[in-house]
Amino acid sequence: MQSVKRANIPVVVVTALFFVAIASFVAFSTSRMMENEARSTVENVVKATVGRIDGLMASVESAVKNSTWIVEEHLDNPDYMFKITGELVQNNPFVVGSTIAFEPNYFPSKGYYYSAFSYRDANGSIKRIQQGGEDFKYHGMDWYRIAKEAKSPSWCEPYFDKGGAEVMMCTYSLPLVGKDGKVYAVLTADVSLDDLTHRVAAIKPYPDSYAVLLSQEGQSLVDAPADAAALTDTVKILGRASNGWTMELICPLSNILQGARTLVSRIVLFSVVGLGLIFFVSWFFSTRLQRVTAANERLSNELGIARTIQSSVLNRSIPPCLGAVLRPAREVGGDFYDFKVRDGFLHFAIGDASGKGIPAALFAFLASAGFRLSADLGLPPDETVGRINALLCKDNETSMFVTLFVGRLELATGKLEYCNAGHPPIVITRPDGSSEFLSAKCNIAAGVLDGYHYARETAEFAPGTRLLVYTDGVTEAERKDHVQYGDGRLLAFASAHAKDSPADMVSRLAEELDRFEAGEEQSDDITALAVLVGCETETA
Repeated sequence: MQSVKRANIPVVVVTALFFVAIASFVAFSTSRMMENEARSTVENVVKATVGRIDGLMASVESAVKNSTWIVEEHLDNPDYMFKITGELVQNNPFVVGSTIAFEPNYFPSKGYYYSAFSYRDANGSIKRIQQGGEDFKYHGMDWYRIAKEAKSPSWCEPYFDKGGAEVMMCTYSLPLVGKDGKVYAVLTADVSLDDLTHRVAAIKPYPDSYAVLLSQEGQSLVDAPADAAALTDTVKILGRASNGWTMELICPLSNILQGARTLVSRIVLFSVVGLGLIFFVSWFFSTRLQRVTAANERLSNELGIARTIQSSVLNRSIPPCLGAVLRPAREVGGDFYDFKVRDGFLHFAIGDASGKGIPAALFAFLASAGFRLSADLGLPPDETVGRINALLCKDNETSMFVTLFVGRLELATGKLEYCNAGHPPIVITRPDGSSEFLSAKCNIAAGVLDGYHYARETAEFAPGTRLLVYTDGVTEAERKDHVQYGDGRLLAFASAHAKDSPADMVSRLAEELDRFEAGEEQSDDITALAVLVGCETETA
């Protein structure tokens, strides 16, 4: 009895590893999915904030540029300049001050300096002062000098308006050029950044996230919190406004993955319970298998159970319009078929995973699960294959793939929509007994290239037409002399059985392959699915 128990340990270990692999895959995939969704959310927040900055700057620039023609029309009236700057401040909530600063002695009656400055005081009233003078020699200041020399508008670096509004500000300068091509004045708008910086600082998609805002020259407008240095493993998304300002939103992974970790803990609990059940069942049956002493017999029995489990996953509620057969070359295989009748359509699929044994079976199971979800949603074949491809490409470090044929047959009309992803062409057998392969566009197998666009094709068939979908294990079945069954024999078989029911057709195909191989060991999984056009069936 002890030897029986010891021999059963490898099977238990394999099953345990299978549970661990599935749990790890689900946990890892869930974490990656939540992290990607968080990145998308944070990117949208950053884009919206950058758009708000661009919108603020653009509205100020537009207001200043729209005032230039008024200045030109009233150059004969220096005092009117105060009205222009006053209205610019009054009509724009973001503008807290504006000036029209003229070249030296531009208005002889006003002296060497003349700058018509209007600003909004703490009470919201508009004040006007002549700003230029010996104590405010604006001609040499950056906001004036740079705009004049470049003859183009510009934003200065943000600065703190000490003694004035006591807020962070930024000035937009627009040079005014006369008909002689010379700059005669600079029109400015002072913008308060107080509301903008408060909005940025308040952005918190997650409890411990924070935002940083830097000017074009690296000046900090919104600082990181004091405890930011202690945060590790973060997601950082960068955005840049049109004026060169940079915003960065930092979110700790611990916040993002909190939901995923809760799910992982549940998966671990489920796995532990499942493993405990497996160990208990293994011990329970081991005590009753005292007469079974051969290790190879025990292993064969366990693998037979695995094959039964895989077979039980297949859809067994086969309607009269369908026939299906699946014979793995090993105890478990990488072929699958599935179907779904929904809203007057028959959705069906057949697939062949690369490789052999359990890895291929797991990959085929993922593809089958993707088909079932898409069929439940009533999706067309190209979208179904696209979704399966996205599922298989995610974290596919083993570079495995699945060839697929997915079809959607409209039962009332015989119209077939289909998508062939690297799979052998299906056989069309018409009511008169003629058979041919259905042409299909060359799409790559699922799991090879993420984001690949799969083509959808259509064809229409008369009632009584039979569609035979199969994996390459059918045409590549070999005799002892290494001759393969081949396409020609398959077409001849389909024509010879043109009147068979779908169930009889696939059953007799399996029998013919047995006769052809004449006792040779089956080298590949054999799967076939027959569909009869025009056969009535219940809709789901």
